[in-house]
Amino acid sequence: MKKPSAEKDSDEYRQRRERNNLAVKKSRMRSKQKAQDTQQRVNELKEENERLEAKIKLLSKELSVLKDLFLEHAHNLADNVPPSGTGADGASPATGVNGHGQ
Repeated sequence: MKKPSAEKDSDEYRQRRERNNLAVKKSRMRSKQKAQDTQQRVNELKEENERLEAKIKLLSKELSVLKDLFLEHAHNLADNVPPSGTGADGASPATGVNGHGQ
């Protein structure tokens, strides 16, 4: 249903159109700002992800080095264990008494 041309020329019609045009413009600006904010957040998250991946890589290397050191130390301890029956100080593990008549 078309409005007569006289209504399109009315002040009320022009005011409604102006308000509508402003509302559309404002809505488009909000939409554009939201898209920009979202893209900025995506970029920030990508950068954070790269930093975290680099940190994971570094910590994994550090863990590997520490594991190797631990295994080497454990192996050295195992090689230095005295024969069973006496501790490193010559004491009996059961009595704590050494073979020197303490």
